[in-house]
Amino acid sequence: MKNKLFKLLHGLYHTKVPAMIWSNPGKGKTSTVKFLGKTLGVTTEIRSGNKSDPTDFSGIPYLVDPKGEGALGDKILNFSKPKYVRTLENNPDGILFFDELTTCPPVIQAALLSIIQDCEFGEFSIPATIFRVAAGNYNTVIGTHNMSLALMNRFCHIFYELDIEYFTDGFISGWANYEMAKINPPKEQIDKIIHYRVMFGNFIKQHPDLLDGFPTEGIAGVKDVAYPTPRSWEMVIKVLSILDQNEKEYIKELVNGCVGESAGHFFLKFITDGKGIEISLHSYLGKEDAFLLPHPDRHDHVNHIMSVIVYYLEQDPKKFFKLWLRVLDVLHNEDNKFGKYAPYDSIIMKYLFANMKLLMDTKTIKPSELKEYSKRIPCYNLLGIIRS
Repeated sequence: MKNKLFKLLHGLYHTKVPAMIWSNPGKGKTSTVKFLGKTLGVTTEIRSGNKSDPTDFSGIPYLVDPKGEGALGDKILNFSKPKYVRTLENNPDGILFFDELTTCPPVIQAALLSIIQDCEFGEFSIPATIFRVAAGNYNTVIGTHNMSLALMNRFCHIFYELDIEYFTDGFISGWANYEMAKINPPKEQIDKIIHYRVMFGNFIKQHPDLLDGFPTEGIAGVKDVAYPTPRSWEMVIKVLSILDQNEKEYIKELVNGCVGESAGHFFLKFITDGKGIEISLHSYLGKEDAFLLPHPDRHDHVNHIMSVIVYYLEQDPKKFFKLWLRVLDVLHNEDNKFGKYAPYDSIIMKYLFANMKLLMDTKTIKPSELKEYSKRIPCYNLLGIIRS
């Protein structure tokens, strides 16, 4: 039996989605986070909620006299930089762990909002690549505080139950029974990000009620702390783009930990049912003329392709310019050839002005060349669009 908690945290470490671990006391939450840092070879800073003060996050205020004249009116307020901030600001691969978070009073939780979301501590900040983790006990335990809804929505929630088989195996083997998550290569992550963004866009059009599920009547139980918002859906996209090679149950737990079981179930089912629109546009670099629409009768597939090429164009205009132009030509010609299908010109028009401006700003094309491109794409008067 492998260490399930370690594998979940290892995967989230690579996504940088903040994690909140829930369990009863003494189950190994803290030791697992420490072991993760040791295994990865990164700095791990630990802050304990029951020993924290607001100044631990903003720094202790003090007055300084920039002119050295000693006049009180000339002094300005500065803040001392907390020690762990000084440690992590030069360690972008570190871990910042807030232990016993549920013992933090509301004033401490309020200070954590910008830290968990943006890695900002008052006037200070640490790299956004620092992995933020928190742990706490279920609110049935004496001495805990209810977490604010705003803070809840900044985490992927992990509900950890100690498995007896894992414990006995680890106890005997010296806790060598752990497994790392499978991480998608960086080049694949770009394709997957845009793929899941398009999938989510199509999904939320069909389920608009799942875009924002803010619990206006409060949380019924601890397993309901995750709920869908645009922010938590962004976390889902990161999780899927980086970790979707892992087993279904693993992905399910992380997705549900971001947006809740109901929203997570419907989205994962939508992804499973929507397989078949994947395409690797990278493979057409250098052989752009070979690109054709694999499924010209599928509007979702066409929209996916256009969204992907626009994303690539924004990353590297010069590299993807020819392929972008080829995609425009194909979509326009397919529209004319297959009149019974969706009007693809409308899809192109959503992006064309911004694309052309980008190409001109990056000097990929010259203003004098616009007329030539308007001939190659006869459905548009590109000069007219730019002038507007």
